[in-house]
Amino acid sequence: MPERIVTQVGDRRLTVSHLDKPLWPSFSKAQVLDYYLRVADALLPHVARRPASFLRCPSGAAGQLFFAQSTPDGLPKWVETVQKGKRMHVALDNVETLVAAVNYYCLEIHVPQWTAETGPDLHDRIVFDLDPGEGADLATCCRVALLLRAQLRADRVDGLPVTSGGKGLHVYVGLNPPWRADDAVEYGKSIAQRLTEAHRGLITSTRGARARAGGKVLVDWAQNHSRATTAAPYTLRVHDDAPAVATPVTWNEVETADPRALAFTPTDVVERVERDGDLAAALADPAPF
Repeated sequence: MPERIVTQVGDRRLTVSHLDKPLWPSFSKAQVLDYYLRVADALLPHVARRPASFLRCPSGAAGQLFFAQSTPDGLPKWVETVQKGKRMHVALDNVETLVAAVNYYCLEIHVPQWTAETGPDLHDRIVFDLDPGEGADLATCCRVALLLRAQLRADRVDGLPVTSGGKGLHVYVGLNPPWRADDAVEYGKSIAQRLTEAHRGLITSTRGARARAGGKVLVDWAQNHSRATTAAPYTLRVHDDAPAVATPVTWNEVETADPRALAFTPTDVVERVERDGDLAAALADPAPF
């Protein structure tokens, strides 16, 4: 395969390169680009107009990795940007920008809970990151997610579960209309603290390995701060052997609590999107709360 290929993506002619390069032992750069193209319609509503940060892997998953917060050098000048603090970040508003970023080895996508339209002072979603300590696993996180769902339902709201692509689980709540950032943080914190009070042997709201010792799960509410980011739904996650995916799932799947059934490859996710559409679509158009 030629080292460089010029191809039409959306409304742009893009040059993509080194397509044969293995980024994992059995997963090439061409396959990464193909994955993102196939899930773009599902992914883009979750990242559009948000200042994106990336885990970049120019030498593949086993090579040097680095987190890029500002716009990587070398991207086309037409790429839209969004300001976050003092930095300008890529805004993944369309498939052309998505492919341009992935071609520069931006393999993982991370975004905050606010958009350029609202700015960092108003958030349009809350996220809970369920992070297991030693002795806990994804099945434990599923158990905690169901307790979290019950707590949210007591407030007449439902959450949307998304696997983290590892041992954890994310649960999102869409905010319509957007909330003040401080209110979103305090609500997330209050939910985590209420769960901790009710289930001290299982849940903690305090960060750190010591707090999670004994098989506890951290209900991390701090990713709702305006400066923080979370791995976006449908982003690849970089592990040494093969790529995983942060994958929207149903509550029925969470109830099964089977870690093997909740570990998805890029091929799995493409098939799920083609069959079921975006299971987290309501996050981009939430009911009033």
